[in-house]
Amino acid sequence: MKNEELFKIQSNTLNVKTGDILLSEPFLNDFYFSRSVILLIDHDDNEGSLGIVINKRLSVPFNDLVRGFPEFNADVYLGGPVGTDRIFFIHTVGEIIPDSHKLKSGLYWSGNVNALKSMIKHDLIKSHEIRFYVGYAGWDAGQLRKELRLNSWVVNNVSPKMILNTNPSKMWDVFIKNMGKRYALWNRFPLNPTDN
Repeated sequence: MKNEELFKIQSNTLNVKTGDILLSEPFLNDFYFSRSVILLIDHDDNEGSLGIVINKRLSVPFNDLVRGFPEFNADVYLGGPVGTDRIFFIHTVGEIIPDSHKLKSGLYWSGNVNALKSMIKHDLIKSHEIRFYVGYAGWDAGQLRKELRLNSWVVNNVSPKMILNTNPSKMWDVFIKNMGKRYALWNRFPLNPTDN
């Protein structure tokens, strides 16, 4: 394999869809997107795309960030640079939270906030069934497709269990490893190439 081909995405697909995962290429040096794992919440080539970064956990407790909710021991994540004054959530209990939007089998986006508050108050939802995010990532019409063609992202499809149970600090490495031998070198590439 030629050296210039080592970090080129080979099997990337432009047929990305809601519920897919985007893994940033290892050279991307950006506060929000370096070694990021993004869950696509909505995708339409003609209208744009929306996703949330799912592997950047914040150190602030849930109830310090989210007012008006019962006490809840849940993690909050940095979801992206847009709408950072808002909290979003994904969960596995869409059948009991009204107005939930199905992303894929077993994984849902948003839902009725009052119903969620009541579930938390009555201990009907556990922290491993839901994740909260500050902000989101957005792409204008055609922008994500262009970034895919430029090899900024590799597309993957992982289970809800992997999304919610993989350690966020290791998520990019784990999901890249699951992409196969072609991407094995990505995990060994230093965060800062000048450190080598």
